[in-house]
This record gives sequence, structure tokens and C-alpha cells, in this order.
Amino acid sequence: MKIWSAIKFRQPPQRYMFADLVDEYGGSIYKFCRSLTYSREDADDLFQETFLKAFEQLPKLSASDNPKGFLFSTTLYIWKSWKRKYARRKRLAPIESLDDNSAVGVHMEDSFMAQEEARIVRELVESLPDKFKIPIILYYTVEMSVSDIAAALKLPAGTVKSRLFKARKLVEKGLVAIHYEK
Repeated sequence: MKIWSAIKFRQPPQRYMFADLVDEYGGSIYKFCRSLTYSREDADDLFQETFLKAFEQLPKLSASDNPKGFLFSTTLYIWKSWKRKYARRKRLAPIESLDDNSAVGVHMEDSFMAQEEARIVRELVESLPDKFKIPIILYYTVEMSVSDIAAALKLPAGTVKSRLFKARKLVEKGLVAIHYEK
């Protein structure tokens, strides 16, 4: 009788509804997509493809899993696939993205300097190897914690911390190399 009651009252794992995933994690995923692609159109495509893949995998995803980590891992996997696919095309015909950040009510010189600083740092981060670039983007742009990054990338937290430290040092070294002073 005890076995029957244990089986009878066992609840199935709670499943996520697709709308809940989009509502809860959509903003963070979109920020991450923008950081990876530096283009609004590409970020939109990556975002849509990520949630399309999530929708396909929804029956396998339960509340006991880490949905945020799953979504970031999926985004990263899709982006890396795109990167491999379009590497040759980009080598042959590089594409420059326009920066549509405009500061309203700020002196033009201050606005220009802020945009220039952001461009320099963005280029330095973009030039980092993926193993350093991804954690630094997740940490500073998406504002994920070290433990969340570790779960998303399937790495130990100590490895994430050391990669963040190394990435910061590489960006700093790049700034020193171009004699950048603030």
C-alpha cells in the first residue's frame, strides 16, 4: 500500500510554457545576441532561431533543468555555427555595421568620445579568442553571474573566473598598446 501511494502522488516534473521562457529570459538572450553579432538584424535572426530551437526542445525541458543555461548554450551553439558558415564569405567581402547609438542632449564632443571609447573596447573584445570573449560578454553585457555563466558554458566556476580575469588583462593590454588614456 505504501508503494502505491508513493507512485500515485508522485508529481511529474513541471514543464515550461514557451511564453514563460520568452517573457523571463527574452531580454537577456536578446542582449547576448546583440553582443555577439553587433548588428540589430543579425541579433533578431539569432534571437528568433534560438527560441525556435527552444520551442522544438520544449518537451524535453523541465523546471528541474536550467532553462537559462539551456537558452544561452543554444544561442552560443547557433552563433558558432553561423560564424563557421559565414567565415569565408566575411573574409571575401567584409561588412561594416553602422553604429546607431546617439546621445540626446549631450555635447557632440562628449558623445563622440563616448562612442569612440565604446568602439575601441568593442573591437578589443571582438578580437579576443572565443573562450575569453564569450564569458566577458555574458558577464558585462548580459550581467550574468559567474555561476550562471559556468552553467551555460558547462565549465567550472573557477575556469570562468580565470577567463574573465585573463580577458580583462588582454583588453587592458590592448588599450596600453594603442596608448589609450582616459
